[in-house]
Amino acid sequence: MGRSSGGSHHGCRSARPACEGKKLKKSSRQNPTELEDQVAHALYDLEVHHKNLKAALTNLYVNTVKEVEISPSKKALVVFFPLRFIRKYRKIQKQLTTELEKKFSGKHVIMIAQRKIARKPKSSRQIQRSRTMAAVHEAILEDIVYPADIVGKRIRVAPDGSMKHKVYFDARERDRVEHKLDTFTVLYKKLTGKDTKFGFMSNPALQQFVTP
Repeated sequence: MGRSSGGSHHGCRSARPACEGKKLKKSSRQNPTELEDQVAHALYDLEVHHKNLKAALTNLYVNTVKEVEISPSKKALVVFFPLRFIRKYRKIQKQLTTELEKKFSGKHVIMIAQRKIARKPKSSRQIQRSRTMAAVHEAILEDIVYPADIVGKRIRVAPDGSMKHKVYFDARERDRVEHKLDTFTVLYKKLTGKDTKFGFMSNPALQQFVTP
């Protein structure tokens, strides 16, 4: 993805890469990949030119970007950002991902806040709940499917002892999220190791399931 030439934006005529670099902040020991540079460029371009995103993106950046194969013909971009920005990103996420998907040939763009799972303490000291494996996995699931709301969950234990997870959306979400179900399944497995299928409920209050 080539970088377009242009005039000065926020005083960055002579150092546009540095300006785009403000949209990507990695560990000092890591160099950005070509894909990460492309996403940083896209974010900077939206900050400069998109009137509805300009103010919101000004002080936001991402940490890393990964490309994940969903199927032989479909790939997704997973964009990780600092957890402290989650509320700000959520306010613009629907529009932001739509614009990024346009820039990256229709690949699904999933934005996930970076979280750390705490090690089990050797003493009897309690781990902060938000840093337990269960809590982090739940938060990752919510990030992956956002802005869709989860209305039900089921866990089935197979004869071999493995667990199969099923996550349900309201059936009214079908048209908006059904085309992303494979992406949700592959990414959640890759990030948590959990086998999960996604489906729909016609009446969440009565726990009525929709046949796939």
